[in-house]
Amino acid sequence: MNFLHRHYATLVQHRYKLLLVSLLVLVLGSGLAPASVDPRLFATLLLQNMAVGVLVFWEERPLLLIGCLLAVLGLEIGAQVWGWPAVRGFTGVAYSIFCFAITLRIFRKVLRTNKVTTELLAATMCGFVQLGMVGTFLFVCIDLWQPQSFANVVSGPGNVQPLNYFSFITLLTVGYGDIVPVSNVARKATILLGLVGHFYDVFVISVIVGKYLGGGTAPAPPQP
Repeated sequence: MNFLHRHYATLVQHRYKLLLVSLLVLVLGSGLAPASVDPRLFATLLLQNMAVGVLVFWEERPLLLIGCLLAVLGLEIGAQVWGWPAVRGFTGVAYSIFCFAITLRIFRKVLRTNKVTTELLAATMCGFVQLGMVGTFLFVCIDLWQPQSFANVVSGPGNVQPLNYFSFITLLTVGYGDIVPVSNVARKATILLGLVGHFYDVFVISVIVGKYLGGGTAPAPPQP
């Protein structure tokens, strides 16, 4: 027990680094699979990311995270057994709630930490990647509700990867123009994601720069 407790304590110290690796595996790993198995691989990688999130926050009794994980697991099993066409929309809602719960923990980490560390930088990067995943499922839900909302994206189970790419391209303000929102709601959602991403960048950079310049200590009071 002492061995497990010691190793878990080490894991908790590096929780955001582990979570960041899990997120990068989710975002980049499914691109290595053929199109025929891509939706199933993406679902598997999504579940591993949620399992890692539950594991690293286990000591906080993350009942909401566990509930989201079980919801996504049940939805994905239902999609494989009964072929539910709109499962990605429900999966997206559950995963977005999961991301928001993690993001609240990230904001507490950013605001409470007094100095810049690698763990703080990993936490802020996790927040950005999770924002891209929330944008992905927002676009997926829009495409389920109004098919052909995005030019050059085929509506259906195969739209997750193109919309995942579009979400991150929007956040990174690259804008290649190969995928374009054509419906009004898709355009407004793209604007919203861009605004939130820009606010996140400005907020995080200002906080981190302030902590770095402050050196983690309060300024000395002026001498009379």
